[in-house]
Amino acid sequence: MREPNERPADQLDPTEETLPPRLQNAPSEWKLVIGAMVADAAVLFAGFLGAHWMRFSTGLFPGSPASIRLEHVTTLVLLIPVWILIHGMNGLYRPRVIATFLDQAVGILKAVTLGCLLVLALGFVTRTNYFFEKRLVLGFAWTFTLLLSSGVRLLLVRRICLDRHLGGMRLKRIIVVGAGVEGRGFLERTRTNVGLNYEVVAFVDDDPAKLGTELDGVAIKGTVDDLPKVSQEVRADQVFVAIPSLGQAGTLALMSRCMHAQLPVRHVNDLLHLIVSDTQVETVDGVPTYGIRSDGGPPLGMFIKRAFDLVVSVSLLLLFSPLFLFIALMIKVFSPGPVMFKQVRAGQFGREFTMCKFRTMRLETDDSIHRDYASRLITGQDLHLSDHRSDTQVFKMTRDPRVTPFGWVLRRTSLDELPQLLNVVAGEMSIVGPRPPIFYELNHYKEWHRKRLRAKPGLTGLWQVSGRSSVPFDEMVLLDLYYIDHWSLKTDLEILFRTIPAVLSGEGAY
Repeated sequence: MREPNERPADQLDPTEETLPPRLQNAPSEWKLVIGAMVADAAVLFAGFLGAHWMRFSTGLFPGSPASIRLEHVTTLVLLIPVWILIHGMNGLYRPRVIATFLDQAVGILKAVTLGCLLVLALGFVTRTNYFFEKRLVLGFAWTFTLLLSSGVRLLLVRRICLDRHLGGMRLKRIIVVGAGVEGRGFLERTRTNVGLNYEVVAFVDDDPAKLGTELDGVAIKGTVDDLPKVSQEVRADQVFVAIPSLGQAGTLALMSRCMHAQLPVRHVNDLLHLIVSDTQVETVDGVPTYGIRSDGGPPLGMFIKRAFDLVVSVSLLLLFSPLFLFIALMIKVFSPGPVMFKQVRAGQFGREFTMCKFRTMRLETDDSIHRDYASRLITGQDLHLSDHRSDTQVFKMTRDPRVTPFGWVLRRTSLDELPQLLNVVAGEMSIVGPRPPIFYELNHYKEWHRKRLRAKPGLTGLWQVSGRSSVPFDEMVLLDLYYIDHWSLKTDLEILFRTIPAVLSGEGAY
């Protein structure tokens, strides 16, 4: 959203509510993860070296024998971090995934296949032939590592996880929204797969005929609006929604009601996946679920994200410094006044910070236009806006009379956002994240909208590369929430690279 040029006085604290702390992990979690990493590294060596031995040393295949050289071992040593990273990207170091058979088996197949393809690609790039001197070597390597990894992880590591890790960890108490076919199916999965570590303690359903009854021995304790009371009564840790065919608007409304319980909410269907098709999902015994996390992410992940922000922002500031000077000169030519526009915005957890932009508006403009627009956008009222270039409906002010001619160019190219790199260096913003709202916009937020403030605001985000001005506000918030829930360095890189063509095309920028 475009900003007015005066500081709003009506400020709200968007984080008055506090979410319950996360369930504490058992002390053995790190030992389990490190043990799994060691096992994966051993499988890598055994699989590839065994493949080389099978092809060249058994005498089963024609050709002269070839011994394993130091280069082969060095290649595997260098490959270990990448091999472990690939396994981590497939969720294979999460205790919940380790404890399940189906989810872990699928992850193993993906990780081993990707790892072997990576060895092949690196061989072509570096013009070496280690482990594919003959094509059969890589084929054997894929087969051996897949079989060894499946055997070690599914038979040994999984058993250790179930006995020593989950055995000392209390079950997560789950409330299921929807006492129908999907709810019954989810209940059966939690009972048949102990590795999920879930216990369904209650159902809620808006069907009056079901209230006070039971579904497979679990009480249906109230409606969705009773979730806060029911969650306290049963001491729940999480809410799973198992209601299909609501449509996008119905799902958003249900999400807002569920969030009153102040618990993490996950969906047991793939409806929301239509909105964010690139989002990584977490499966529960093979069934995709989509959720909203109650915290900002693991400390190590946040450290990596901060390091990434500093490297990218400092590099871009150095690269674009001549452009900064040119833009400053042109702003002065087209409109008297300061080069920079500074405005107080709501940052992570609602903390105030002063956001910098190149000024695109004339001085002494009235902010009532933007206040009315923001109110109508957030509350879902008809804006009667369209893109005059294509006659498509948009959710952005396309002809703001306060914008200068050169300011229009800056907005169209998104160059007015460049000074926010200074906010990134200062730690107030991130390269990728939800856009920071103006404080008076928070007056119109629903409770679930405020969850987007759990992350540090960013220059670009999933919304900007998913349609920008063609995305309604509720969908924009949902995209932000999914980004927060599924953040990874890979996701940030993908969004950053997808931002470049979006900016060059100018689509959705006004």
